Amino acid sequence: MKISLSDTVTISSSVVFRDLSGETVLLNLDSGIYYGLDEVGTRIWHLLAEALPLATVCSTIQQEYAVEPDVIERDVLQLVGDLCDQRLVTRASQLSVAAPES
Repeated sequence: MKISLSDTVTISSSVVFRDLSGETVLLNLDSGIYYGLDEVGTRIWHLLAEALPLATVCSTIQQEYAVEPDVIERDVLQLVGDLCDQRLVTRASQLSVAAPES
């Protein structure tokens, strides 16, 4: 699945997470798969939880860490792609929207 900086993602309702000394462990309760995040990944995770567009996540990380913007964009898109593949997050445009009742 192609993720772009204009996308927003939503954390899956079947995911629980725990911060452990600056790192985070994620667990998908449906699949039983664990996923670990380092300090920067943890910061990205918390920004994703705010339902921010990925471009905003990248600019926030750029302000907080001394890393080139293109490196941040590549790494954020890679991480979010991995999280989508593991069904830990879902791209907002993939969420099903119920039709309004008439």
